[in-house]
Amino acid sequence: MIRKILKYLGIAVAGLAVVVLSSALLYREYLQRRVAEERAITSPNGIDSLEAVRIGGIDQWIEVRGQNVNNPILLFLHGGPGIAFIPLAGAFDGAWEKHFTVVQWDQRGAGKTYASNNIELQRKTMNVRQMEQDTVDVVDYLRNRFKREKIFVLGHSWGSILGLWLAHEHPELIYAYVGTGQVIDFEQNDKVGYQDALQQARARHNEQAAKDLESIVPYPALDERKQSIARQWEAELLGPPPDGPEFTNGTRILTDLVSAPEYSLADDYGFIRGMSFSRDVMIAEVMKIDLNQLGPDFRVPIFFFEGRYDPFCRPSLIWEYSQVIKAPQKEFIWFENSGHFAFFEEKQKFGDELLQRVLPLAN
Repeated sequence: MIRKILKYLGIAVAGLAVVVLSSALLYREYLQRRVAEERAITSPNGIDSLEAVRIGGIDQWIEVRGQNVNNPILLFLHGGPGIAFIPLAGAFDGAWEKHFTVVQWDQRGAGKTYASNNIELQRKTMNVRQMEQDTVDVVDYLRNRFKREKIFVLGHSWGSILGLWLAHEHPELIYAYVGTGQVIDFEQNDKVGYQDALQQARARHNEQAAKDLESIVPYPALDERKQSIARQWEAELLGPPPDGPEFTNGTRILTDLVSAPEYSLADDYGFIRGMSFSRDVMIAEVMKIDLNQLGPDFRVPIFFFEGRYDPFCRPSLIWEYSQVIKAPQKEFIWFENSGHFAFFEEKQKFGDELLQRVLPLAN
């Protein structure tokens, strides 16, 4: 009798699990359809394409969107490494699509690209030099596909390393470079961020923050626990006011991810897994990067769109760097209510600055 009850109970639980899973998948499909309808490109000359392109020996996914395919191309280089932006870009770049043909690229080890390729092959080929070459190859692919001499490049965080390198080494490919959350010198940035956070903790008499930060000396170090503690307090003590829009809100990111029409369930897994994979593979090399070594002379216009309260890429270092370099045109635009994600935290201003300062250079 008991065995029979357990049997039926097991069947009931399994049935309930199937119902719950089916309902979740149906709801995900509904969200994806709704997002696709909201973001639909309906203009006669518009473009909305998503495809895998053979770059650096693997299939890398590129999304191209815009209201007029003849508009200048703007390539967004996402951060991380490994934080794919194809499923997240709809939260901020919709207005750009009126004036630019906007390209989002899931880099090697990120998102759809991570999910679509052999993991060990990506592990063996993920290094800064290969990622730089991938960037050149993507730019050349776009130039050839759309018959353009040059494009615009916007780099964020890790992507700003690739972008600034490209601007210095291959000025013939781009009209201008825009950096936001710009990385200059990783080691120096970590030192300054740590000292700034500790100073704020003591100034605010935040004993817990001061205790936690003092406990991780020496810092910086390739110690994930120490870095996690430092990042937590840097975000809290140095970041923008908490009442503003928060790009890193976990619920919003998860909602954007599962509702992205470009992503399958395998891609969702690739998005999550790719972040830790890329960090594990590249963090030691990335931490040694110092873009001061490029030299101060640039042959294309350089723009820095920087959040005044960026807790992770310290604004003081970016400002100092901007004063050293030379370029045909050089502008530094402060975003007074932003941290590390000015393109989301001050969407209207970011779009306006792109339109007014950057876009005219295509002419």
